[in-house]
Amino acid sequence: MSHGIQIIDPEERFTLSLEGASFTLRRIDSATLVALERRGEGGSAALNDEILDYILIDWEGVTSPLGSAEVPCTRENKLHLPGAVKLKLLGAAQGLRAGAETVH
Repeated sequence: MSHGIQIIDPEERFTLSLEGASFTLRRIDSATLVALERRGEGGSAALNDEILDYILIDWEGVTSPLGSAEVPCTRENKLHLPGAVKLKLLGAAQGLRAGAETVH
């Protein structure tokens, strides 16, 4: 039985595993997206950076290329993620429903 389409709850958290790393994300609703668009200036790349910073709450298994030490989940480090990873994270946060394990 299908549960239909679920609304986006700002408190919803879920994890997404990619390439041995685990990312804790939140979905983004249209009101938050509009607020980020109004706040940011600088085009779509800057908006994508704002969205990524909003949706990505935490991670495990993200390391520096200069060593095996994990790096903290800061805005600056988020922006240094590979483009393909960023796209997957952005897509997951804008999906119909969290397809991974929900974190409360």
